[in-house]
Amino acid sequence: MKKILTFSASVLACTLVFARGIDGPIKGSSSVAVTNSAGSKLYKVYYKAAQPVKVKISVISDNGNTIFAETFKKVDGFLRPYNFDGLPEGQYTIKVEDEYGKTVEKVNYKSGRMEKTIQVHKIKDENKYVLSISSPKPEDVFIYIFDEEGNLVHNEIQSIKGDFAQVYNLKQMKSFTIEVADKFGSVKSLTY
Repeated sequence: MKKILTFSASVLACTLVFARGIDGPIKGSSSVAVTNSAGSKLYKVYYKAAQPVKVKISVISDNGNTIFAETFKKVDGFLRPYNFDGLPEGQYTIKVEDEYGKTVEKVNYKSGRMEKTIQVHKIKDENKYVLSISSPKPEDVFIYIFDEEGNLVHNEIQSIKGDFAQVYNLKQMKSFTIEVADKFGSVKSLTY
């Protein structure tokens, strides 16, 4: 019986709390999101507020120095990219302040791997093609050539140290695909 009375009293108390409602209007709020694609030097700050307000954004290094700061007057939303290119690797803080409060996001910046340039050009009046690869750092790449039916007809590993170029005689093939892959799993595919 004591348990039933306790349970009934709890239900009654909860009913009173929920039935009371809200005394006044909610002042407003804002939301912030910081995103980064793996390997990208750009961090994107998404901001949305209930009404136009003044917003201050700061990028702060791990030792407390403000790297960059800017203020927007009377905005209710934006997307702003921040480029970390040229900054040393490490932990940074992105701080967004408005009249609703302060949002702090910690980010770990690591300079992404540098992209390589891969091109294929046809030699005029011949069925020969030049594959050229330019890479900012020494690395091994895997080169695959497939025929029009998707069968592997040639593969090799090349050590790239800066610039690489090689001519491939593909006279016997009507259509082909060249794929270049690196040890990171990045693949570039070119079909002719």
